[in-house]
Amino acid sequence: MAEEGNTEKIPVSPATFVYHTEDEYIMEVELPGVKKEDININVTENTFCVRAPRRNTEYNGCWVLAHDFDPDKGSAQYENGLLTIRMPLTEEKEKPSREIDVM
Repeated sequence: MAEEGNTEKIPVSPATFVYHTEDEYIMEVELPGVKKEDININVTENTFCVRAPRRNTEYNGCWVLAHDFDPDKGSAQYENGLLTIRMPLTEEKEKPSREIDVM
């Protein structure tokens, strides 16, 4: 536990619920006590990361998702300690693969 006067924050992975419909991913991240303006969300085609400081705690988490989504068309809403991120799914791209020989 952080000592009084210590500015080091305790890292915490927030409770997160991820699911998808036919059209979009929905990610719900619990961030109790966090100010909306302190939330940082970073997304790519199939990952999302959330960072949010709170008093002596820093919520920090990154997730890799099975399906690609469009990070340019996403939205986020924060209400009553719950961050809800919505990302529209994109058509699956053929990802290059390569076999690796075992030595």
